[in-house]
Amino acid sequence: MYNLKKKIISVKEISKFLNINYTGKNFKISSISSLNNIKNNSILFYSDIVNTKFQIRDNVEYDLKQLEKFHDIILISSKSVKNKIKTPVLISKNPRLDFQRIVIEFFVEEKIKPGIHKTAVIDDDVKIGKNVFVGSNCYIASNVTIGENTKILSNTCIFSNTTIGKNSVIKSNTTIGSEGFSFTGNELIHFPHVGKIKIGNNVWIGSNCTIEKSQLEQTIINDHVKIDDLVQIGHNSKIKKFTQIAAGAIICGRAEIGEGCWLAPNSVISDGCKIGKNCFVGALSYVKNNFPKNSVLVGSPAKILKNSKI
Repeated sequence: MYNLKKKIISVKEISKFLNINYTGKNFKISSISSLNNIKNNSILFYSDIVNTKFQIRDNVEYDLKQLEKFHDIILISSKSVKNKIKTPVLISKNPRLDFQRIVIEFFVEEKIKPGIHKTAVIDDDVKIGKNVFVGSNCYIASNVTIGENTKILSNTCIFSNTTIGKNSVIKSNTTIGSEGFSFTGNELIHFPHVGKIKIGNNVWIGSNCTIEKSQLEQTIINDHVKIDDLVQIGHNSKIKKFTQIAAGAIICGRAEIGEGCWLAPNSVISDGCKIGKNCFVGALSYVKNNFPKNSVLVGSPAKILKNSKI
């Protein structure tokens, strides 16, 4: 959803924007790069921590000495790295975050402009806020509300009784508000889903996700929740603020995920289970019981490895 843009900026300007003290040589930066593809006159970052909240370490090791082969580059990293290499370093407590701030401020621009594509099908009684984007071949049913500045990318279906807040993103091929998987009796009679979905502000929902309408009440995704691609969220589930759900995770019906949790790839939260605030669920873990806040959960069935002490 972004394009690179041409920008030439000095190291001193960058350090001033980040409020980082820098006394080294001042030179021009014209691009961004990574440790896998280093370019002259660029800014890049290094951190061995990929998740500062839960202190998850990177699985990849880099030879930082290779940086010394290039000219006019600046690295955002920790004080310990600055003492190991001759390359100029901007000392940061969170290098990844500060690099992202620089990229957003100076080196990219929004590619998607507000508007509704001519192939989108929008039923009557849909409320759409200002500066909303609806991509090609989308379907939006009646009694849907979409907040301002939200982006709905191509081939997405949003069914009735859904409310989506402002500044949210729903990527391509996602379905929101479909019937849940709920059958009863020997004849497997389907339980009609006549409830609602409420999605908050600043929510990110990836591609090829499915979020089921509640049976009678609400499926709720609160503000600032970030959901990766290929995630299933069952009926009547509740996801609280600032939780992140990685690719392939499954949240079964009536589950509740506390504020600020992290669900790693292909983890499963079983029907009706509740996990508290600031929990970490490891990859491939199967949660079939309730767990208190600050739990680090791993295994199948999941057990508490330790407390996160956040």
